[in-house]
Amino acid sequence: MRGGTAVAGVAVLLLCTGCAETGNQVSEAYEAGVGGRGVTHDEALSDDIRELSRRGGTAKLAALTEFAWEKVHVFSEGASARQVERAVGEPVLGDKFYYDAGNLLVFEYNGKVSKAVSVLPDLLVTDGRRSWGPDTVLKPQTRSRNTLLRLSEE
Repeated sequence: MRGGTAVAGVAVLLLCTGCAETGNQVSEAYEAGVGGRGVTHDEALSDDIRELSRRGGTAKLAALTEFAWEKVHVFSEGASARQVERAVGEPVLGDKFYYDAGNLLVFEYNGKVSKAVSVLPDLLVTDGRRSWGPDTVLKPQTRSRNTLLRLSEE
């Protein structure tokens, strides 16, 4: 009986390992997203935005990114794929809605989507405006620390 239990346990372990590997492949396929782009989590940018909020500081968004861009579109949790596509001009999301509890930043370069990133948590205030240029500045909304950051163009 014990031998049968051990064999069954090994079989379950192998089966679970196979499922985990398949899950990783599905996750990678999802990350590839629509049209080979997809939305990725940008930990470095998230960290920089959180630190800016914590300090109540100001910075150009371009100074926080390590890639070239000419326009950025900013969305919050719950934005529909249709809203994003209308603003950007091409599909970006693989699901019907943007579900992360943060901001979706879709960057354009030479008139095409070059990068779509999720930054967590949702700290950016846009006052309903979706699109911003390369001179976009993140400024504290209040004088206190740990504040939301308002986007503005100088």
